[in-house]
Amino acid sequence: MASSTDSQNGLRNAAIVMLIFSLSILPTKSGDSGNLEQMRMLLGSRPPKCVNRCLGCKPCMAALVIESNSKNGFKVSATVDESYYLVSWKCRCGHRNFQP
Repeated sequence: MASSTDSQNGLRNAAIVMLIFSLSILPTKSGDSGNLEQMRMLLGSRPPKCVNRCLGCKPCMAALVIESNSKNGFKVSATVDESYYLVSWKCRCGHRNFQP
């Protein structure tokens, strides 16, 4: 009878130790919100949904496009909004890019 009581106490103690250990691994709420903000800043923007954006061309997929600062060797100083961002999301089909 004593051995079954000892084994039950051992199992209970092991379960308590495992519970305490698993709870100590979980991050706290206050620390988690700061990490979430940092992750959002690192990830950047989300890719667009390119459904019906490529004028019937398929497959139409989101792609990161690096814009060049100059065209034909001349520096472009346009006031167009998209020339401000050097890396942007576009919808691509084949070799053509479309606005999302």
